[in-house]
Amino acid sequence: MKFPLSAARLWALRLALITAASCSLPASANAQASETDKVENSAMSGELLYEILLGEMNLRQGEPAAGFSLLLDAAKKSNDVVLYDRAVEIALQARSGDGALMAARAWSQAWPQDRKANSQMLQILLALNHVTESLEALKKELTLAPEAERDTSINLIPRHYARVSDKKRATAVVQQALEPYLTKNNTTGAIAWTSLGRMRLASDDVAGALEASKKGQTADNKAQGPVLLAMELMGRKVTESEPLVQQGLRKQDGTEMAMSYVRVLIELERYKEATEQLQAITRKDPKLADAWLVLGSLQFEQGQDKEAEASLARYVSLATQAPTDTSTRGLNQAQTRRAALLARQGKMGQARELIHQIPANNADEQRSRVLAEVQLLREHRQWQPAFDLLAANSGDDIDLVYEQAMLAEKLNQLDEMEKLLRKVIAQNPSYYNAYNALGFSLAERSVRLPEAKQLIVKALTFAPNDPFITDSLGWVEFRMGNLGSALSYLQKAYKDRADAEIAAHLGEVLWKMKRPDEAIKVWREALDTAPNNETLQETLQRLKPAL
Repeated sequence: MKFPLSAARLWALRLALITAASCSLPASANAQASETDKVENSAMSGELLYEILLGEMNLRQGEPAAGFSLLLDAAKKSNDVVLYDRAVEIALQARSGDGALMAARAWSQAWPQDRKANSQMLQILLALNHVTESLEALKKELTLAPEAERDTSINLIPRHYARVSDKKRATAVVQQALEPYLTKNNTTGAIAWTSLGRMRLASDDVAGALEASKKGQTADNKAQGPVLLAMELMGRKVTESEPLVQQGLRKQDGTEMAMSYVRVLIELERYKEATEQLQAITRKDPKLADAWLVLGSLQFEQGQDKEAEASLARYVSLATQAPTDTSTRGLNQAQTRRAALLARQGKMGQARELIHQIPANNADEQRSRVLAEVQLLREHRQWQPAFDLLAANSGDDIDLVYEQAMLAEKLNQLDEMEKLLRKVIAQNPSYYNAYNALGFSLAERSVRLPEAKQLIVKALTFAPNDPFITDSLGWVEFRMGNLGSALSYLQKAYKDRADAEIAAHLGEVLWKMKRPDEAIKVWREALDTAPNNETLQETLQRLKPAL
């Protein structure tokens, strides 16, 4: 009986052949070889070894098609899995999807129980968008998976099909492959329904995904997958999914799923409910540091200063007991929040000192600490200390130099601002924010308007879809008296990003064009989302519309 060569033996033989070819031993030397040196029980003949060597030489000489053909032929003749694998690899490297599929299919037919062969064929079929053909390979993938790995294989299915174009057909294929597992009332059944639900959600079948979440919970009411699927639906504002989430949470012993629920509530801006959930979590597990950090951050954002300080202090106490990379980042965030709380109380000196206590063991951490202190000063309109801090630390860091320029503008040091922005541009000619900032500053003051427009257009060449740069272009057109162009640019910018500053500019152009009703509508929308925006408030105070 003949056995295929192992990978190690195959490559050893290749090396021996190359050595033999280069040394050109005389025939007499070969004749002295002992009979015991011959390779026994091998499918590899001299002709076959030569074919392998020739295939590899073709590859080295830049002839992948010839090399692929020779090695695939050798794989079929020897029935060797290493050669089949090598043939697939060569085709993939040459970006020959059809060749890779042909090799993988031959491999799978020769070795029907080889899981890697089938997996390669499945992946190639999906890469080629052959969704319908992938059914049998997917079924086989699940059949060949060991019992201990089957749940993981089912869980990975949505990822495998993520890039196919026909999502509905893919969902139908997956449902058919999962049929034997969907009827199981156990963890496997719950995972199967979760994977099918994610496939349905990817094909915009929200109702089907909701059904899958329900059936997954029925299969195993303690499984996390169906609950996470329901949370994803909840994040998409599918109201019927929230009872499923709450039902699933009641069956969970730990706090991991409850924290995931909190994140969804925060994304939906339901801060009060998120706070209540976090309070319940910290009562259940008082040593869960992350819960205290998120709770403190939420309380801070809601102006609950006393409660926020207590929660953040608790986090710092827990995190310092068992420091990790994650807790180090969390500690920095907590200290920054605590500093902001002190600043709110008028204790800026103590606030800055607290930020100085944040560890800075390398340049990146030092930079982050400087930016945190600058942000603290900016929030309290302490422009000069913030400018001085950056002046002492910016060096050749163009991001910090840019921030310093923005503070120079706040201080009305416009020459200094321009000097710093031009320094940024000189160091990095593609730093489009610097072009935009300088152009907008000139437009705002109605000086050197042609140059201002040129700078803003330059910024747009680097970031053509940036709504803030489009806003700047609209504003410079307004300053130049080109109301039609200004309106067009500003409407586009506001459509792309409903920002209060863009709304202020758009409203002013509409006001100037004697379209007060439209202007007031835009301003009211902006007031609803950002009532304290400086540009918006300045515009309204200057024009005094009847809002």
